[in-house]
Amino acid sequence: MNTLHLADLRPGSSAIVTAVCGASRIASRLMEMGFVPGAVVDVLRRAPFGGPVQYRVHGVSVSMRATEASCVSVEAATERAQVRSQVAGRLELAAH
Repeated sequence: MNTLHLADLRPGSSAIVTAVCGASRIASRLMEMGFVPGAVVDVLRRAPFGGPVQYRVHGVSVSMRATEASCVSVEAATERAQVRSQVAGRLELAAH
């Protein structure tokens, strides 16, 4: 099992959240937004020149800076988890 930080991932990849660091306000806010252990996160796109990165978690699009993303520990998602995340995203689109 190879543990990384969310900030280390490239667009097009998926991962499963394993932990959110510390008891800081940032960690609490990230968990409120859905970055909880077991959640599947897709990396959608990265802004140029070190800008924020757009992620999808629980069918919701969230953008954050690398400093916040480095607080989230992840492991590479299995193919099954990636399919589950894609289906959730499609269901979210169909609901609107």
